[in-house]
Amino acid sequence: MKEEDRNPAVCRAFVATAKDILAHHPVVKHTWSIDDDEDHCILDIPKQSDDGFDITVEVFPYEIIVSADGPHLHFDDIKNIESTVQEALGLIRDMLSPAMRVVEQRSNEQPYKWHLESLREGQWKREDTTGILFYNFFGKKTKNIYQNHVLPSRI
Repeated sequence: MKEEDRNPAVCRAFVATAKDILAHHPVVKHTWSIDDDEDHCILDIPKQSDDGFDITVEVFPYEIIVSADGPHLHFDDIKNIESTVQEALGLIRDMLSPAMRVVEQRSNEQPYKWHLESLREGQWKREDTTGILFYNFFGKKTKNIYQNHVLPSRI
């Protein structure tokens, strides 16, 4: 990363917009960690049920990373701060609803791959896959599905 790519306004815009949205949705439990210079922050949204998943958002001066207990997406092509913040928050909003889920693949009960899927036109579509390189390839394979129901699906 070059110094000219750093933009502290990314974090400040994310915090201002997210706090405004979260104020209208008190059912979304969350915690903030914001650096003193306000160029880096973390928003944690814990799962609210055993079959849900945690969401963590980490905002840097040059990117926003949205993580969901395995899968994570990078918003690092920040040409327009407002639209990038809105895109990340839209993803988070959908992750809080049953319109998105995390499919966790396991080998001998150890997670090794995660798929973030969204429900579109009655079909689950893969949005992202994250995995580890080294796992027990020959182990017994199982999968778990996690889904949040904090907010209703957008239609």
